[in-house]
Amino acid sequence: MKSVFCKQEKPIKGRILSVLVLLVSIAFLFYTEESILSRLVFFFFSLIVFGYSVSYKINKDFNNQKLFSVFGFPVLKTKLNLDFPDYISVFSASFSLDNEWGTVSAIGTKERHSKIVVRFFTKNKNFTLYKTERYEKALKVAHELSELLEVEIYDTIKK
Repeated sequence: MKSVFCKQEKPIKGRILSVLVLLVSIAFLFYTEESILSRLVFFFFSLIVFGYSVSYKINKDFNNQKLFSVFGFPVLKTKLNLDFPDYISVFSASFSLDNEWGTVSAIGTKERHSKIVVRFFTKNKNFTLYKTERYEKALKVAHELSELLEVEIYDTIKK
């Protein structure tokens, strides 16, 4: 194994909004009399928003990358500067988001999620590589990273 991909999951509000925008663009494509070019541009833009994702690619040589993809195809790659971890931790965390601005506030102003998190720890610094709602997925990613980098895993959920 030369690398491990940690695909970030979209928040539920992001999924809802991207589906709504896609549905509106499909309706706009077929049921309006605007120019075909503007309808197609809006449709393709909504497809990009719908299929957009971010992943971290952790390599054996620790030359890591952050990948921006559309439907799984990398569009942009940037260097991901991380310190080599002393250990990897898998634990449960609660996240809170405030959405008191713009159109997102119409769906709700507070959002609270309980997630299973995989983090790199280096001395007193940490970096969140992966968040999910399923313990098995988080543990699988942590084991792949541990095997790739030969670093110990601390699983605080089983304790």
